Amino acid sequence: MLSLYTIFAVPVLFILLSNLFDIFGYHFTLIRRTTTMPEKEIIKAYRINQIMFDLLLFIAAGLIFGWIPALSGITLKIFGVQDILYYLFLQKPVPEHWHWLRWTPFGFIKKILTKTQVIIQALVGVIISIVMLILFSHV
Repeated sequence: MLSLYTIFAVPVLFILLSNLFDIFGYHFTLIRRTTTMPEKEIIKAYRINQIMFDLLLFIAAGLIFGWIPALSGITLKIFGVQDILYYLFLQKPVPEHWHWLRWTPFGFIKKILTKTQVIIQALVGVIISIVMLILFSHV
């Protein structure tokens, strides 16, 4: 019975740890310390670190808990759930237009997403993640 909770906890913990990295790395280190937006090169370097952190998190979760729960967590990330949580945790208003989610499923189709499109995309990601856990995890 505990393993059932574990497979559902892994994607949640994945997205929370990824979000924590983003809050500390982007918000507190890059944005909050200055009144101006950091240079594009600094943001690019941060994004490389963020991708590497998420990749290592995925590998660690996969090796420890199994690849389906880890894939479920990365699915939440790809569908923008972490980006929404970033604003909610920081208690900042959710932007009306999201130009940085070009790498998400809806972002490949439309380069600038509206708040509604991002929320719908995140909900689709949550559904896919849950279905993936239910169908492919052998509890």
